[in-house]
Amino acid sequence: MAGSGSNNRERQIILKARFSEQEAKLVKQQADAAGLSVSALIRFALLDQKPARAARTPPLDREMAARLLAALGPMACAMRQAAEAGDLDQLSDAIEAAQRDLSELRVALFNSLGRTP
Repeated sequence: MAGSGSNNRERQIILKARFSEQEAKLVKQQADAAGLSVSALIRFALLDQKPARAARTPPLDREMAARLLAALGPMACAMRQAAEAGDLDQLSDAIEAAQRDLSELRVALFNSLGRTP
């Protein structure tokens, strides 16, 4: 049976550095914004090495995602009720409100992924 991945890694030497809380937070934020691990960011910054992978998926802000999902429910419900009522004025108002809400949700999703819209 083959050894574990950790025993077969190309990079086997671990270097340590000390950071203040503020510095560590900044390093992690920069790594997340770049879609890299902290190690890949440090190697890239210090050694001018391109990251081994294109990018990893940035961590998802689960609380923000839950709020966004919760916001979609009432919007869909209002549009469904307006469509079932056959009231074109009400439906038009619901569509305009939904477009505004979707625009705000789009920005919030980008922010929760650490990206710029």
